[in-house]
Amino acid sequence: MRWLLAALALVGGPLVATAAEDPSETTASATRACLAAVIDGAPVDDMAIDGVRVSRSKDPNACTVQVEVGEPAALRRAALAAVNSRRELFGPAKTQWEPGAFASRETFCNLPGRRALNVIVSTSMPGAARKLSLTVLEARERDVRCDRDQGLQKPSAN
Repeated sequence: MRWLLAALALVGGPLVATAAEDPSETTASATRACLAAVIDGAPVDDMAIDGVRVSRSKDPNACTVQVEVGEPAALRRAALAAVNSRRELFGPAKTQWEPGAFASRETFCNLPGRRALNVIVSTSMPGAARKLSLTVLEARERDVRCDRDQGLQKPSAN
């Protein structure tokens, strides 16, 4: 709950009644918390609540949301609404990623000339245990795949 409250305080979001009532809102809150942790340095720790797990690392500067409840398309919409609410103006990368075990895998990059921020959103296939996985990360340099189509990419085994 600490990550939820920290993110809400930073981004001015509404307080969620209970996560069990609306997994999409919990996903959006967790996404806002991860964005605030990586971009603003908000104090977000590892946390799990009602099927939504947040994992934070500082080296590299990253935060991951994994969701195991809810409808994947609704979770994706909620997560992307949280990403799009940021002033960093994230947009889709020019390069596409092979979804692998997921139904879709999308990468979003902030505007060039600013910090090198990426958000990777993977939405599950029907019936999968993990419905959505989202990672916010800050790289040392901007990934060229944000601005140029490098052909279909395969995620690394790491």
